[in-house]
Amino acid sequence: MTSTLIIGATGPLGSEMAKASARNGDRLHVLVRPATAGNEERMRPFKALGATVHVGDLDDHGSLVRAAGKVDRVISSVHVSSASEMTLVRALREAGVSRYVPSAGFGLDFAAAAPGSIPPLDIKRDVFSAIKEADLPYTVIYTNGFFSTWVATLGDLTRFGSSPLPPEELTLYGNGNVPATFVSEKDIAAVTLRALNDPGAIRSEIRIAQNKITQNEMIDLWRRVSGRSPRILRQSADELEAMIAVAPGLGLLRAFWIRGETALETATPEAGALYPELTFETIESAYVAMAGAKGQQRQG
Repeated sequence: MTSTLIIGATGPLGSEMAKASARNGDRLHVLVRPATAGNEERMRPFKALGATVHVGDLDDHGSLVRAAGKVDRVISSVHVSSASEMTLVRALREAGVSRYVPSAGFGLDFAAAAPGSIPPLDIKRDVFSAIKEADLPYTVIYTNGFFSTWVATLGDLTRFGSSPLPPEELTLYGNGNVPATFVSEKDIAAVTLRALNDPGAIRSEIRIAQNKITQNEMIDLWRRVSGRSPRILRQSADELEAMIAVAPGLGLLRAFWIRGETALETATPEAGALYPELTFETIESAYVAMAGAKGQQRQG
């Protein structure tokens, strides 16, 4: 039986990774911080999955080596600094894992996104270079847009973390007719576990390019499903550029809705073509679920 360590298992993506690993029949291991380990409510899902819990931190090289030394493969689903990622790379090399799925891949395909335009993506590029230099047996999964951040906000990433979602007011970027691609966290986990069971995916990159849709189409779909019409604020490409000059992280909005980089064809193999037995959740089904949840809240 294969053993798999999930780093970041308390997050939306990591929790799906943990469940998918358990369904796969893996011996599930999770790495949690000391504060999390002492929180019974947050630990309950891992106990239900029969997970072995390791207490550590991404900045604690020793704890990473000890945890990784107990497993065959490691999946990282955390958003951390370059220094922390480099610590993890060194630890996994020392532990000698048989496969590593880094968090550096969960986002835009490096072959499609323009270098130098999104600082967090450039950090991921540096981490990926370190992984290859360390000769780790990696599998990189490019996901493009997550349902929880992009679909739930109707394409306006600046609304993430606000309430309610989908928002009652949002910004439409450019003309709203540039396509982007999106995938649910559950489907990301399914692709990841399928790739981990594929010997041909060692030292390879895979992209998920499902649910191609424009922001206008996304907003119209939510209107049809929910019967709600959010207020639309419009922002031109030039106005967005002015915002990016102040907050470079907003370059993601340019990549999605101005340059259309998530929908570009690249030489990176697409998950749906590699693994045709997999099915993917649609944006419409996600909106049906969100609309149903909102209806229940109003009745409550």
